[in-house]
Amino acid sequence: MRKISACILAMVLLASVVPLAITSAAAYEGKIPCDADGNNELTKEELVNAILPYMLGEGSYTLDDVGDAAWVYAYWDGKPKTVVDSAGRTVTIYKPIKRVVCTFPQHIEALRTLKVPTDTIVGVPSMLDPDFYPEFADVPCIGMSWEPNVEAILALHPDLVLLAAVRGPFGWSNDPACEDLEAAGVSVIRVTLNQPALLGEEYTEGVATIPEEMETLGYVFDKEEEAEEYNEWHVGIINSIVDATSELGDADRPKVYCEWAKYQVAPDDDDIIEMAGGRDIFAGVYGEVDKEYLIDEDPDIIIRVAGGLSEIGGYGLAAGDTAVLEEVREEIMGRVELQNVTAVKNGDVYVITPHLWTYLPYSGNKALIGICYMEKWFEPFTGLDLGIVPKDVHQQFIDFQGVDIDLDEQGVFVYPEE
Repeated sequence: MRKISACILAMVLLASVVPLAITSAAAYEGKIPCDADGNNELTKEELVNAILPYMLGEGSYTLDDVGDAAWVYAYWDGKPKTVVDSAGRTVTIYKPIKRVVCTFPQHIEALRTLKVPTDTIVGVPSMLDPDFYPEFADVPCIGMSWEPNVEAILALHPDLVLLAAVRGPFGWSNDPACEDLEAAGVSVIRVTLNQPALLGEEYTEGVATIPEEMETLGYVFDKEEEAEEYNEWHVGIINSIVDATSELGDADRPKVYCEWAKYQVAPDDDDIIEMAGGRDIFAGVYGEVDKEYLIDEDPDIIIRVAGGLSEIGGYGLAAGDTAVLEEVREEIMGRVELQNVTAVKNGDVYVITPHLWTYLPYSGNKALIGICYMEKWFEPFTGLDLGIVPKDVHQQFIDFQGVDIDLDEQGVFVYPEE
């Protein structure tokens, strides 16, 4: 009996290392390794009956099989993990995840926050900011986030693929990719990771928030403590803002006009502007604005979400290199039709890059930071003084990422900052 217990202990210790290893696994099997009777509940007897033949060079189980089984027995109580993802799909995980493909940058951010080992991520999307994700320069690319290359993904033999849960721009969807991957036997979890924590269901409209999705991934990757630490930070900041701004009436909120291109707006901005203490004058509108209505509404603040990645701002620029953002602002300030608008007359025109907004795939998990900047910009109108320093919040997020970036030296995201 002591020898059997020693064997189990040895394999449990082995299992604590195995999930960090990279192996060319076959498609994910829908059962726990070494579960002889297939009832998805690994017993001590089944584990022993797998380990002993393996140690004697007999049987059909591999080192991965017995290592994964030992992990499931020791840390999952011998049962698979089941989650409901953000698309409402029930997904069952039968063994530790060793190979994962991320189809959006925010998936990578989430796993870095959870301290999932870098080499676990075996496939990444295109449009990946090289200045923020330098360690993934040589990781295989699986194509555009909204239309990933399923063949390229399958060639990487992933245990798990992360897809977005919501529709993308122009009606694109990850639904076909999800169906093809699952048909090939690959597990898929759908999480979007761009909706900040919110107070009150009136903001969420049924969309899973970042903390909820972080909790899901923390459970799947055995990183519950890391997920809890991040969520406490994230929720604490959001609640400190919304607790104050939710008490504001319309008369206390600045009227905000926010565009992503010249006179083009999107409803993605509505909730975060409200959370920060403003009132979007084009709430619910997508597309070109009515200029006469814009002028009649006379916004107090104008925000422009400008451009793509490093060509307009981002981590690749030296701190203070705001020339391009200044040009964007000057174009707005110089529009003849806006010369009598309050925001232009008072200089309350701000430019922010998509890195800190809700627009995918640029933003990742960083919309929280954009909300902090808006709250600060709105304070002269709301009368609030929450003491939040947006740049400090941004640096704290970077610290969660484990990336060597000092915002005092590099990175351009807003103009003017205050």
